[in-house]
Amino acid sequence: MSKPIQHLIETLVETAKEQGISQGELARRAGLTAVGLSKAKGRGDIRASSLAALAREVGLRLTLAPDQPQPSAVQDIKAGAFFRR
Repeated sequence: MSKPIQHLIETLVETAKEQGISQGELARRAGLTAVGLSKAKGRGDIRASSLAALAREVGLRLTLAPDQPQPSAVQDIKAGAFFRR
């Protein structure tokens, strides 16, 4: 079970509910079955394409972000390390 994936699925379902879309309707719109979405939510595992389809249905898109924030150029300049990047 992947906690981050499970959290993403739960967030998408909650976002849909805030928009007045039930979990079953969200699944249908994304090309999934309600049972399939429920199982994916419980397992914390889903195809990336299905996750992207769910996100699209609630007006979101999947993105990747660095795990650690990257230092800004300003911080590098202040540290005298700008040209060592």
